[in-house]
Amino acid sequence: MNKIIIKDNFLNKSTFNSIKNTIFDAHINSTFPWFLQNYKVKKGDGEMQFTHLFFEDHVINSRYFKALIPLLKKLKVRALQRMKVNNTIKTNKIRLYRYHVDFKASKNEAVGKTGLFYLHTTNGPTFFKNSKKVDCVENRMVIFPSDMRHTGSTHTDHLCRGVININWF
Repeated sequence: MNKIIIKDNFLNKSTFNSIKNTIFDAHINSTFPWFLQNYKVKKGDGEMQFTHLFFEDHVINSRYFKALIPLLKKLKVRALQRMKVNNTIKTNKIRLYRYHVDFKASKNEAVGKTGLFYLHTTNGPTFFKNSKKVDCVENRMVIFPSDMRHTGSTHTDHLCRGVININWF
């Protein structure tokens, strides 16, 4: 897989809303836990975001993991590597974060897949080192090889930019 695949309206509206409302429930008794991460791509990069880790190192790390099973089924995930949601807050101007790869495959390893699933529509696109830009549109899934260099960006038009990041084989 050497290309970027973009799928709009990835989940049916009801399933999408269920996932989004689980993560971004604005009700007064909302209990979804967010964790402040004082970097975006690499420690010391001067950025920050809120994150929630659903799965990593072969372990479910969140009681909210079950809410994302429809997403994993639609992707036909065989072996999940990591799944988390990133939440960035709007800024005054748009700027790119650092380019990075989610996972580097060694010479004899298979390259996995990365999926970015947007929970909001914002003016903060994702950029790929090959100059392709993908707009941040809610319920859009972007799939690409996990070793492909990419970056997100800040946004100025919506309070939050929620993106579920999935790495799998």
